[in-house]
Amino acid sequence: MRKNIFQRTWFKLALIGTVLSALVLWQTAYWSRLITLDQIGERSQHTLSLIVQALQGDLSKYRYLPQMLGENERFKGLLRGTPTETEIENASVELSRLSTISGALDTYLMDSTGKTVAASTRTFIGKNFSYRPYFKAAMDGRLGRYFALGTTSGERGYYFAYPVRDNKKILGVFVVKIQVGRHEKSWQDQDGEVIVVDKAGVIFLSSEPKWQFQTLSPLSKEVKTKFRESKQYQNKPLNPLSISSAEAEFSGGNIITITTEKDRGQRLKEQFLIEEEYMADAELRILLLASTKDVGARVRASVATAAIFLISLIFAATAMNERRKRLADRIALQEESNTQLERRVLERTNDLTNVNIELKNEVSERKRAEEEVRRTQVTLVQTAKLAALGQMSAGLSHELNQPLAAIRSYADNAREFLDRKRHDTAKQNLKGISELTERMARIIRNLRTYAREEVIEIRSTSLKSAMDESLLLMDQRIRGEGIAIINTISVDDIAVMGGDVRLQQVFVNLISNALDALEDAPVKEIHISAGFEDEDVIIKIRDTGAGIAEDQIINVFDPFYSSKEVGQGMGLGLSITHALIDQFGGSIAVHNDPRGGANFTLRLKQANFAKKALG
Repeated sequence: MRKNIFQRTWFKLALIGTVLSALVLWQTAYWSRLITLDQIGERSQHTLSLIVQALQGDLSKYRYLPQMLGENERFKGLLRGTPTETEIENASVELSRLSTISGALDTYLMDSTGKTVAASTRTFIGKNFSYRPYFKAAMDGRLGRYFALGTTSGERGYYFAYPVRDNKKILGVFVVKIQVGRHEKSWQDQDGEVIVVDKAGVIFLSSEPKWQFQTLSPLSKEVKTKFRESKQYQNKPLNPLSISSAEAEFSGGNIITITTEKDRGQRLKEQFLIEEEYMADAELRILLLASTKDVGARVRASVATAAIFLISLIFAATAMNERRKRLADRIALQEESNTQLERRVLERTNDLTNVNIELKNEVSERKRAEEEVRRTQVTLVQTAKLAALGQMSAGLSHELNQPLAAIRSYADNAREFLDRKRHDTAKQNLKGISELTERMARIIRNLRTYAREEVIEIRSTSLKSAMDESLLLMDQRIRGEGIAIINTISVDDIAVMGGDVRLQQVFVNLISNALDALEDAPVKEIHISAGFEDEDVIIKIRDTGAGIAEDQIINVFDPFYSSKEVGQGMGLGLSITHALIDQFGGSIAVHNDPRGGANFTLRLKQANFAKKALG
């Protein structure tokens, strides 16, 4: 009877456990997918913002060029009367020169009927483009904007058109056509696909060439008729992409499925997370389609982790239950032995003594096991806390504010210099913008590398590369605080056993610690050097601060130990550094340098590279 009750109880518990396990796994999959999609959405929004800024910047460079050309009396003269062939040729040569300097694709002048009078591309001369919407807008006295395929060249371009006025009379229109397709190559390096569509939904810029001149949805007959009349897309079929909506259940945006035709009639379905921004002036929509193919792998990994945890928990519960049963059996045996002892004291004295000894040993073993479990739990909690607090974030805002401000200043100055026809000075400003954008790209590339997750694997790592990227990450603070870096590591092929990201974290922690020590120092210098000793590489990082109190040196690598004021640090940086160096199979030590300041010495295993003398 008692056995049947136990079996029914155990069956109920097993059923409840199975239901709870299924619920936990389902919730793990649900929230893991939601969090992963949100992370993809945040990255996509930031990337899309940079793409929009680059495209807006490219268009804004040419916005005022047709207006500036229209103020030139030489070109106005071509529209006041009947120009000679020599005047037309000279004007076309000048327009060709201006197109080359500005980077415009074509520059041409039309009279009030839409006939091309002079052009940087000679084949345009004499042709009539009055059917183009940009011509009509300019003749109405407005700035004309338009994207289309060239009827003569067949090239994609964005058009700016502005009226040429003689007092209040509009004599004609100046048009500048720019090549915007060059952005597509840079978009192919993004984590996803980038498309630019007009207000009708036609894709005319795309990082995926097969999507060009397709539509997001079927076009109406009225829209197709309008395109034919304006010859905007020539004879392109403008077929719609096969798009279906998957879901919209998170903060980032919508998920869509795009079906494309592959070789031999195969159909490929891909899911994308779509982020969108609207350029009101240009009436363009810029869409970033981030692939969701990695979401499933992350969800499976999370579910697998949760399943392993649940299985471990079940095994632990089963073991505890078996232990309880054995203990209950021993207690029952002891009770039976005590009952028999009343009747057979003399005969069973030895047996009772042995049983008592076994029980004492069992109790002692249980106490030791419970104490070991307690210590293990404390250690696990501490380890989890250190791991959570030790992760670094890859913020971009502070590092990019200064270059962005400089780019704005350069752009404003360039516009002024162009208005004043100081083209050489304007080119210098544009060169400055190019250099600043390269610097921003390098900072973002290093931050992404530093912030990515790295597999726990010890491998050959370039010492100089890790140090240079760490100094670049800290460059803003180093320059802001006026710190001098004396880095004598100049040999590229010094390789140590470690990991790229984790070795960078070690150097960032030590350099950050040195910067803190130099806050009130009269001489602000950080000395970095490296050398060989036996089979090891020795790296030294020394600051010129006040050093470390002798009674505190022994504690500097302890978790949560800090000499800073409350709120200025958690005391984890050096502890994490010590743990990472241990993982590399190396060691780290610190002492106060006789010349002043603290000197951290790292000893790392040398990879299989030939020793070379340091320069």
